[in-house]
This record gives sequence, structure tokens and C-alpha cells, in this order.
Amino acid sequence: MGIFKEDLINFGNLIDTEVEIKLSPEDFKRVFPSYEFEFSQGLVKIKGKKKGFLFSRSFEFRGGEDQEKVYNEREFETKDMGVYLKILSSSGLDVLTKERGIVREGEHLRMSVYDVLKLSDIYQKIPDAFRDRLLLTRYKLRNGHMAIFVTVTK
Repeated sequence: MGIFKEDLINFGNLIDTEVEIKLSPEDFKRVFPSYEFEFSQGLVKIKGKKKGFLFSRSFEFRGGEDQEKVYNEREFETKDMGVYLKILSSSGLDVLTKERGIVREGEHLRMSVYDVLKLSDIYQKIPDAFRDRLLLTRYKLRNGHMAIFVTVTK
């Protein structure tokens, strides 16, 4: 389901209505090309390679769902939104936190989804006037994708 100009013009009640957007592992791969993402019910696995002196080793980070723990930044120059994942295994955490948009905060991994959303097909259907008003409200990890829920604020 997407937000279309006609809907917003004809049905003003879409403002402050929550819309589900599905982000696939391929969407994440475009932003984080060095990693493979797998989504299952309540769990995300991020697989990659950790470079050593002579050899590289594979790692698999596991993060758990914390649906209501999201963030939205709407500063002048920077706009960002993302999710917090419970750290279930710290394998590869040192490699992941070197990536732009991924930060460890206590027992959670803060991961930006804004760039992933911007590259998705559904974002292109959102009118320009409403893109700056998107607010992430919650997320769910489901089999095969991450579902983020956004709303358009006034």
C-alpha cells in the first residue's frame, strides 16, 4: 500500500494514519552491499565477512525485534529514521558499527532505515511535499522482510 497524491488530496484523513511499508533484504543490500540480511519472525540475521591479517572469517549477527523502539531525527541538514534491534549475538558487531547508520547503544543496535526507504519503490510514489513529514512509528520483523510503519504528520 502506498500514499498517492490523489489519496492525500481527496482523503485528508490519511494524515496521521499509519501506513505499512515492506523493506526486503534486497532493499537493505543496496544500502549495505557488504552484508546479507535475513528476516524471520522477530529476528534479523546480518551476515558478512570480517577481514583478518591473512584470512577473512564469516560472521552472523543476530538482532531481536523491539517494535516500539524507533527513532526519528528531523534536524535542518540531517533527516534520519531507524530502528533499535536487541543484540542477541555480538558476532561481527565491531565490523557492523563501522558502517554509516549503525551504532551500538547499550544492549541495542541502532540501525538507520531511512536510506533503505529512500531507495525503495514506494518512496518514489510519495509526493515531495510529504516526504519531509514522514515519521516512523514502529516496525516488525516478519518472514522475508522488515515492515516499517510510517505516518505523515501535519
